[in-house]
Amino acid sequence: ILYQVAKHLTSQGVRSKDIIFLNFDDPSINAASFPELQKEIFKINPDISHIFLDEIQQKTGWERWVRTLYDTRKFQRIFISGSSASLLSLDLGRVLTGRHITFGAAPFSFREYLRKRGWEDFTPEYLAYNKDKLLHYLSAYLETGGFPETVQLDDFGRKQVLTSLYNDILARDISSRYGASFEITDKICRFMLTNPGALYSGNSVAQAVGTAVETAEKYIGYLKESLLIYELPIFSFKLKTQFKQNKKTYPVDTGIRNAVCSRFSNDTGRLAETIVFLEIRRRNLEVYYWKSQDGYEVDFVVKAGQKLTELIQVSWDVRDEATQRREERALWCAMEELDVDSGVILTEDHERTLEKNGKTIRYMPMWKWLLIPARDKT
Repeated sequence: ILYQVAKHLTSQGVRSKDIIFLNFDDPSINAASFPELQKEIFKINPDISHIFLDEIQQKTGWERWVRTLYDTRKFQRIFISGSSASLLSLDLGRVLTGRHITFGAAPFSFREYLRKRGWEDFTPEYLAYNKDKLLHYLSAYLETGGFPETVQLDDFGRKQVLTSLYNDILARDISSRYGASFEITDKICRFMLTNPGALYSGNSVAQAVGTAVETAEKYIGYLKESLLIYELPIFSFKLKTQFKQNKKTYPVDTGIRNAVCSRFSNDTGRLAETIVFLEIRRRNLEVYYWKSQDGYEVDFVVKAGQKLTELIQVSWDVRDEATQRREERALWCAMEELDVDSGVILTEDHERTLEKNGKTIRYMPMWKWLLIPARDKT
């Protein structure tokens, strides 16, 4: 991404010699002091105007150095990147308040995945006409995930790349940064990746991997900080309930999850649920799960601003009537309690609409929800 930004800058008239990249994964760069780095930069070219700092979180004290560079106007623009959530939150917010604009990068969405595979026409008519091909690609996307460098690799190559990436994150972003045990981190991470959408607590994770509750909670925090997993809280109008109730977790990508986790049964439903969760996040919407006192559960409650906008169930295979009744019952209950007029059940390829007491449930193919804007869904 940084190289794409640099290419854009050169197209806008910035000279390539006035741009410099520093990758802090390079031991020689990481070992140098900040004054030494600055001296070497301007020795190369005293007129350098744009600096790119990759994996900057590897360097202790980077925040204050970047702030000094900004305050003293050493460069026109400073670009920093890294694989830690700290770059999106605490570190930047604490030291660079009001001085930065943050952009998060995520694995490919399904639309981006299709573009990478050569798909160009996303009009509703063309998508519907090529539905069988779309279903093939969606099934592949559930398995392979969306890391750009793996989209066109075979199964063996993809597994190698994603396993290596997983190990690098655990070793570099967690073990090295926090002094955490690689073995314990790996056990906890694999446990949580294996069970996307499952409720967890520090106690349940500790029992599963054989460690102390305090250790489990601390390491789960590391995994969230490294962006390997995301949390999903329960929806409640009471904040206290949201904080106290157990949360669910989802992996950052289905491909990396499938590469490192043992699988003994068909888990397409869980993968589909993960993709929907990630897409909601990609749309910058608040998302929760919902559970009634009677045990009815809705996968996702979507909130935009002060308004609840969507209630979503993900049920890949709804051929069984009992499955349909279960999903519908939970949605009717949630719509009534949360005062929402409609809900959707995302499926592999089932489509129909139900109405009751002024409220609507719509079965919709998942590809349609992922690819077609709401105003064009018919």
